[in-house]
Amino acid sequence: MAKYIKKEMADMRQNGAKQVCYRLKSSGTEELGDLARRCARGTTFAEAEIKGVVMALVEEMVESMANGHSVHIDGLGTLMARIGLWEDAEPEVLDGEGRKRNAQSLHVTGVSFRADKDLVRQLDSRCKLEKGAVSRIRKSKYTEEQRLEKARRFLQEHTVMRLSDYYRLVGLSRTTASLELRKWAMNPSSGIASEGSYSAKVYILRPGA
Repeated sequence: MAKYIKKEMADMRQNGAKQVCYRLKSSGTEELGDLARRCARGTTFAEAEIKGVVMALVEEMVESMANGHSVHIDGLGTLMARIGLWEDAEPEVLDGEGRKRNAQSLHVTGVSFRADKDLVRQLDSRCKLEKGAVSRIRKSKYTEEQRLEKARRFLQEHTVMRLSDYYRLVGLSRTTASLELRKWAMNPSSGIASEGSYSAKVYILRPGA
């Protein structure tokens, strides 16, 4: 039995009505060893043999995608590498001014996966859903202007600010706080800039702010 969560989304309409989306609640992660152990039951294959074949398959899939191929597995789906700019790289504008980007500015950012229709049908027929929790939007009691002012004051006192500092300071969700800080860091008039990347990323006051 799988549980689903109702998640409240941001207000997208003028009448104030909230939108709701649904997602499955994670019941934990099953590792390759767990799956291989069950697959080996009632067969002549050993668990280690099944794991070995799967790991060899993964290695060949990586090699194929690294060479620009998509990989299709019947009953599972199609996978292809996804690329993008490094986090701190400025986007290139075609036929415009600014720095031109080359291969050194790009890297693999993930893998796109399109599930086989038969996999989805089998999943739908076997998945028995049960209602779980309701996740509501975490709202800040401060306006955006007040949040920006609180961030500036924090930086005046502490020199650097991390994402965790900010969302605790203003009462936003981690995701919303991250988007807001990123927006301010790209806007010189905010007085806030960023340094570092990923987990080492911090925010500082711009010189003269």
